[in-house]
Amino acid sequence: MSDFKISTTTTFNDVVKNKAETIGDKVFLTYIQDFDKGLDETYNYRDMHLYSNRVANGLSKFGLKAGIGLSLMEINSPEFLFTLFATWKLGGYAVLINTALKGLTLQYIIDHSDSKILVIHWSMIDAYLDIEDELPKIKQVIVDVNEAPADFKLTDGMISLQEIIESPDDDIEAKIDFEEKSYLMYTSGTTGPPKATTFFYKKTIAGNALQTASGLITLFLGKGDEVMFTCLPLFHGNALQITTVPGYLTETPVVLSKRFSASRHWDICRKYNVTSFNLLGAMPQFLLKQPERPNDGENKVKLVISAACPKELVIPFEKRFNVGIKEFYGAVDGGGYVLGPFFQTNVPVGSMGKPLGSTKADIMDDEGNLLGPDEVGELVFLVKKGELKMRKVTYYKDKTSTKDKIREGNDGNLWLHTGDLATKDTGGWFYFVDRKKDSIRRRGENISPWSVERVINQHDKVLESAAYAVKIPGVVEDEVMVSVVLKPGESMSPEKLLDYCQGKMAYFMVPRFVNFIEALPKSEVHRTLKQTLKDLGVTEATYDREQAGYEVKR
Repeated sequence: MSDFKISTTTTFNDVVKNKAETIGDKVFLTYIQDFDKGLDETYNYRDMHLYSNRVANGLSKFGLKAGIGLSLMEINSPEFLFTLFATWKLGGYAVLINTALKGLTLQYIIDHSDSKILVIHWSMIDAYLDIEDELPKIKQVIVDVNEAPADFKLTDGMISLQEIIESPDDDIEAKIDFEEKSYLMYTSGTTGPPKATTFFYKKTIAGNALQTASGLITLFLGKGDEVMFTCLPLFHGNALQITTVPGYLTETPVVLSKRFSASRHWDICRKYNVTSFNLLGAMPQFLLKQPERPNDGENKVKLVISAACPKELVIPFEKRFNVGIKEFYGAVDGGGYVLGPFFQTNVPVGSMGKPLGSTKADIMDDEGNLLGPDEVGELVFLVKKGELKMRKVTYYKDKTSTKDKIREGNDGNLWLHTGDLATKDTGGWFYFVDRKKDSIRRRGENISPWSVERVINQHDKVLESAAYAVKIPGVVEDEVMVSVVLKPGESMSPEKLLDYCQGKMAYFMVPRFVNFIEALPKSEVHRTLKQTLKDLGVTEATYDREQAGYEVKR
């Protein structure tokens, strides 16, 4: 047994090297290259060390070191992790980029992040070439050409990641500055440009933070023969911070697929003996709407960690698939605060849980007043004296947003503002309502789009829906609009949908505008892109109940 222990001076490189020496043959990563063809790859702890050494030695030739940024626009793959681990071994910072981005938003993120190097998957190269002339800070482009078509050609000056991986696997001796950035994650901007949450080595991937990073997995899973699975994108906080990195640190095997597949999901779980996975967005809905199969409940999954699974889906999901769902709340820019069912029994269905340990959460209105049970307001976390430095959320090159994140309430205390609407009950259990930025203000009432969607999604003919605010010329407040996707082969009139809504929601929540569409625009983590729908707005094809003379009963 190794006497290696994490201390305040331990680096990520120290941990990776130690695991290679002590449990080198143990498989860490199983990568599903093509499930239908039975193609997968396995990487043990020695592989992770040596491959990341090779990439680090290759990247060091292009100047990657402390304070230097590397933009990473890569599919779920071993190469993503090799590159990320290599960046952390060298002390640079990774900029994790949504693979669906294009145009001005992609240009903004790469430029704003001050990256000098871009590592990009071959399938996204056109998105880069479209904005190449607007990115003078990028000095080297490295392309992952794994599985690229035979006629794919690198343009002048580019090199392949596979060439980098041929570098020597000598150990890295870089000095790590714990005060430096380790990675940036950009959140979607609705009223302005995307904001980059800055993560620092000392708070994420070095020193005692290495133990903290693995703590949640131990809380949820305990220690045993566990296998975690993620199909969520690695550029997203969930797959990286809740599954992959903690899995690596706790020596829990991780199964990684390129993307979510509702039809293959349970077959993957069965084949690879998965014991836990995470659900986001519409994933539980899509899984439940798959045709029932006799072996739905035959799996080794003990735990499904969910974020805001609709309450009415929890029990049907658990019964059909023979699993347990635990709600969990955490945010990329949440200061490390979380809610969950930690050490609790008799957790109410649909609750996000309670704060962990001695941390305190509450609900606050827009004026800074704390609210009572069952009142909807913003979820906030108390920042205790002496914790401000630890809990501070830094947005890269954005002092205003950084300052606004933690501010004083009317009770005189400092509170971290999450931007999420929630309620709490008399027992201290918290319940997610919606993103505050998505809230609809109509007739003096604050309307949760999530509450409107919950009703509509229960209709037998509806596959999924999105509710959002639209502005009408001459009207100060919002109007409620819904875009609805019907199940294949189904049809329904807007009037029938509104009839269904009446009596199931408050009169002021009943949508004015209805669009039936083939599919909702989605992000890479299966969340509906409401800004895309808002930008589309009211069209000639949109049903307007006021124009049609449809009457809503009070």
